[in-house]
Amino acid sequence: MTGGAIRVGRAIALELAAAGADVAIHYHQSEAPAREVEAALRGHGVRTAVVRADLRQPRETAKLVAATKEALGRLDVLVCSAAGFGRQPVAEITAEDWRAMMALNLDAPFFLAQAAAPELARRAGVIVNILDVAAFHAWKGYAAYGASKAGLAMLTRIMALELAPRVRVAGVAPGTVQFPEDYDPAARAAVLSRVPLGREGRPEDVARAVRFIVENDYITGSVIAVDGGRGAGVRELL
Repeated sequence: MTGGAIRVGRAIALELAAAGADVAIHYHQSEAPAREVEAALRGHGVRTAVVRADLRQPRETAKLVAATKEALGRLDVLVCSAAGFGRQPVAEITAEDWRAMMALNLDAPFFLAQAAAPELARRAGVIVNILDVAAFHAWKGYAAYGASKAGLAMLTRIMALELAPRVRVAGVAPGTVQFPEDYDPAARAAVLSRVPLGREGRPEDVARAVRFIVENDYITGSVIAVDGGRGAGVRELL
């Protein structure tokens, strides 16, 4: 479970533990929250491990997979939730900004899947990538972020074809889920006005979708939107 220490990643880790899964929590800089999640997971009576890795470094993705298998003895599910996010106009994006966004949001899930695939194949396992509705809808100011998530959506579909029938690959695309505490109230209202359900989602909504994919062994190649209906009125250009 990458990025399992905070926000959506934390909710997913807790949901899978509630289903009886042993969980390895990855973190990069959030060790204290990761340890708090570890304690909460143990309350479900499951085994857990906390593993640090900088997923922008391909060598560390392989080490993360190996450390998980060593700690828990097997690997059945890979959830890629760790991601970078940022708003930048096209003219202000530097080469370093672009590479950093792609390294975490697109490269890391690919190299993690590549490293995990042999073990997952032995277990008839599943990979769940956490996307974003920004993968399918163009928003000003999010060129690097949107491109990284769109790339991950396509990668999800391709891997579903290549790794079948032994490994399933699917995605969950959250919409507006848990605004940052300092989010401008007027901007919040403007966003919610475009959500048919009229409210923001919760990390637990995303977590339940991940669990659904994990438990339904006839789902692969699909991306489930958890967006309150926001994408229903927007034409997708794929």
